[in-house]
Amino acid sequence: MPRRLTLIAGSGALAPLMAEAARRHGDTLQVIDLVGRTDLEGDRVEHIPLAEAPRLIAAVRSFPTTHLVLAGAVHISDAEREGIAGAFGLAGQVARIAGDVGLAGMIQLYCRMNRIRLIGAHEIAPDLLAPEGHIAGPPLEPGLAAPAAAALAAARAIGTIDLGQTVVVSGTRPVAAEDAGGTDALLVRAAELRRQGLVGNAGAPLILAKARKPKQPSFVDLPTIGAETVANAAAAGISVIVVEARGTLLMDRPGLARAAAAHGIAIVGLRHG
Repeated sequence: MPRRLTLIAGSGALAPLMAEAARRHGDTLQVIDLVGRTDLEGDRVEHIPLAEAPRLIAAVRSFPTTHLVLAGAVHISDAEREGIAGAFGLAGQVARIAGDVGLAGMIQLYCRMNRIRLIGAHEIAPDLLAPEGHIAGPPLEPGLAAPAAAALAAARAIGTIDLGQTVVVSGTRPVAAEDAGGTDALLVRAAELRRQGLVGNAGAPLILAKARKPKQPSFVDLPTIGAETVANAAAAGISVIVVEARGTLLMDRPGLARAAAAHGIAIVGLRHG
């Protein structure tokens, strides 16, 4: 049976990839753009900011949607969280004061109640998932295997409190964690710490690690890296990027590889546990 797929699109390169994959699959596609994009095409395209959550829900219903995928970055204010929770009615009551994991649970419950199947970006484009082992850049030095594993564990640890998905460690010492500002803001802070001589000044490598939050469902907000991530990491003095294998999306693999080689940053995928 043909899918009637609604793509809820934030910023970044992932949403266009999802739209293209949906067209290849033969889906009837509705795009709900949250951030004012002009580069997405579908059978129906709606431009609805998160501040107008009731309109968003109405568009999902009126399509009518059989499958739903979320793709791209979105920064959600506390006021918008309240509005989203209210728009989702009964399902939203469980997430009115919750963080990202709570919002994901709300979406799951709403879709279950309305017989909509949630699918992850990796289900539409499985080739985006990070493999285990060396990904790009120079090989990981044997002596950095343990610090890389520790960094990934630290990333998962901050995820247990629903704070973020990303940390910077100096050797094996966590020095900065992602918050509501996102990865780019984290790397700016890491660069400032390095400039002040507080990190990266004792021969310990700076490592950036990304991992899914332990309670995070796979259909939403998988950690993502691309060439821009590598460039920003290099500016912060990062020498290693470690990501959760089979749990992180790699955008533009050729561009990622070129950036890693140019900046001498080792990128490796590790399984947690």
